[in-house]
Amino acid sequence: MFRKSSSNRKCLLIALLALGSVTMRAQRLDGCAADNGPSSFSATREVVDGGLQRSGVTVTREGLTLALQDPKADIRSLAALRLAYDGATVAHDRSWDTAALSALVRAWAAESDPCTKARMNMALNMFAPVVVDERPRQPGYQPWITPFQPCKASEPPVLTLAVEQATSPSNSIPAVRVSIQNQTPETVAFIGGLAPEELFSVTVLGPSGDHAKAAKGRERLFEPLANSHLPRFGNGPLFLPLPPNEPQQWVWRVGEDFDMSEPGTYRVSLGATLPYLDTTVCSNTAEVVVGK
Repeated sequence: MFRKSSSNRKCLLIALLALGSVTMRAQRLDGCAADNGPSSFSATREVVDGGLQRSGVTVTREGLTLALQDPKADIRSLAALRLAYDGATVAHDRSWDTAALSALVRAWAAESDPCTKARMNMALNMFAPVVVDERPRQPGYQPWITPFQPCKASEPPVLTLAVEQATSPSNSIPAVRVSIQNQTPETVAFIGGLAPEELFSVTVLGPSGDHAKAAKGRERLFEPLANSHLPRFGNGPLFLPLPPNEPQQWVWRVGEDFDMSEPGTYRVSLGATLPYLDTTVCSNTAEVVVGK
């Protein structure tokens, strides 16, 4: 009888310890477990605001920016997410607050708590679609930026963009390697994950020096749409951190998007104004030899 009672007490103690462990894991306001283990979190604006208000954080741009430096990791998470909600609202008015975005990027780069860093990455990715979708279009909405626009790079450069001929996986489609590099001493937020024509105005000149035509089936992507539905190729826009002097590269199969069937030397370049970084970046002109 005594042994059975002792066994029951032991089971009850184990259950209470387990409950205490669950409580500890749920204490963080950002949904992160105390040990940074797997967790789920409903990052709605109401949940974020409620957590900040209970913690005494002033929900203003200045208060949220200061809260990115809070000693508590979960407060830093909530401040980042709330800035993203606020930034999305401001961005829809095309009034960019680059200072707030820069503060968020600096906080992300300095963050040591894994779950808070993931929350900050979530916040930056909330900015990404708004940044892309709200860029000026000529006229109306179109999936790809109008090509062949002149480009004058900002000085001093925030980013540098380089283009060179590359070998595509199929070896038969003309391709270029695009490289972008941060020239500042701090990590900057670049929007990636899209086709080059969704990020830059592209220029492709044929062997005679004339503008190359869009490949068959691609013409409509450079034309205005009847509504604001913007088709995406791939996973959509994503935040891409660019640490200083660490280039990011990708291969663009330009021959899929422009008619490069005539043998000869083509000239390819890219450029764009990036309002969220308050800069204009322009590439060199790469020579792409086809059929020789």
